[in-house]
Amino acid sequence: MLQNIFMRRLSNQLLVLTVLFVMVAEILIFIPSAALFRQTWLAERAEQAGLLTLAIEGVPNYEGGEMLSSRFMHNTDVTMVAQKRNGMSQLVLGMPPPAGRIILADLRNERRLPLFRDSFRDFFGDGKAYIRILSEPTVEGVDALEVLVPQRALKDAMLDYCRRVLLWSLAISLLTGVMIYAALSRIIVRPIRKLARGLAKFRQDPRKRAGLETPTARSDEIGQLEREFLDMKSGVRTALKQQEHLATLGMAMAKINHDLRNVLTSTQLISDRLASDPDKRIKGMGERLVRSVDRGVKLCEATLAFSQSAEEKPEPRSIAISKLIDEAGADSMAEEGQVQFINAVPDDLMVKTDPDHTYRILHNLFRNTVQALQKSPEKTLKIEAQTDGGKAVFLISDTGPGIPDNVHKNLFKAFTSGIHKGGTGLGLTISRELARAQGGNLSLQSTGAEGTVFALSLPLAATTDND
Repeated sequence: MLQNIFMRRLSNQLLVLTVLFVMVAEILIFIPSAALFRQTWLAERAEQAGLLTLAIEGVPNYEGGEMLSSRFMHNTDVTMVAQKRNGMSQLVLGMPPPAGRIILADLRNERRLPLFRDSFRDFFGDGKAYIRILSEPTVEGVDALEVLVPQRALKDAMLDYCRRVLLWSLAISLLTGVMIYAALSRIIVRPIRKLARGLAKFRQDPRKRAGLETPTARSDEIGQLEREFLDMKSGVRTALKQQEHLATLGMAMAKINHDLRNVLTSTQLISDRLASDPDKRIKGMGERLVRSVDRGVKLCEATLAFSQSAEEKPEPRSIAISKLIDEAGADSMAEEGQVQFINAVPDDLMVKTDPDHTYRILHNLFRNTVQALQKSPEKTLKIEAQTDGGKAVFLISDTGPGIPDNVHKNLFKAFTSGIHKGGTGLGLTISRELARAQGGNLSLQSTGAEGTVFALSLPLAATTDND
């Protein structure tokens, strides 16, 4: 249980991994170092035996030579020292073992890198063999110096060396782990903990600001993560604030549309009476007023449905759209001002669409264009059509000043693309939704100082009917 709790923290995992990696590195280094230690240990015994041979031959007193030999054999664990002359071994001190396996180690053939297999054999062996060391002689007239040491003594020395290396490796790994732990804890772990606490607080109450939030000056990945977190919090708070405004606006729109629909119902009764007047002029005006009132009622219902996130289902039918374009253009100019209106759409071009929905699309586009043209010296609004793959594409172009860059980015987003004072920014959003609901689309093709061009696509009547 305590182990699981300990390993949950990133800093503790870093400490354990650091110690583990250092120990693995020490083990990889220990293998060649142990081989070098074995070679050095054997060379030291051979060198000391050579010096002892010189001392014994230089001291004529036998008792002094016996004393040196006893001390040497006790300190070095050497069993026998002999000199080889003319292929014969001359015993200097000690006695050869009565029985036992002999392992040859010829130091006269120097190797820069010793054999690892010899080190493994002596380290993991049973220690019952003897190692016969052959080295360069120290006395003239001798072919080689021969030293015999028990394998057990070499194995004990290597085990002691291994223990010392292990203790030093543990000390180094712990020290390295603590230093890396402290560095990483300050550079990585603490900032991540701070981010985690901030994320938890933000999740509990996204609207609450916990003090002054300033971007970090770090230029690494942690600094980028902190800056992205601040940007995310700012964006979420802005979205929540906008959502509250939209909810409030939706409630207000619902109330206004409810009352406005009642007013238009009374107006519709009056327009119906005018449409039934025997005077043709009054009857024509009444019929047009009836259509306008009907569109107003449907507009209120559609706006109310939009505020409730409900989709309005279109009722498409085949119509000659040129007449609908003239009607939308005339109504737009009657509301916003006169411009040169050019309808280049053929009278016989038939599309399959919902007339009321398409009228709203055209009316929104024309009204925005007429408003923009009031500030332009040349006031021309033109609409032309072309066919493309079973659809009619209408290009609505003007000679206006163009759409500002700050509006261009959010042109089709609700409540963000209002260009004119008093606008809600809903017109183009609703228009695109109405176009796509009928199998078409509405997009901005180009804008600039020379004018703006919108592209409206709607299904052709003949292609749709064949389907």
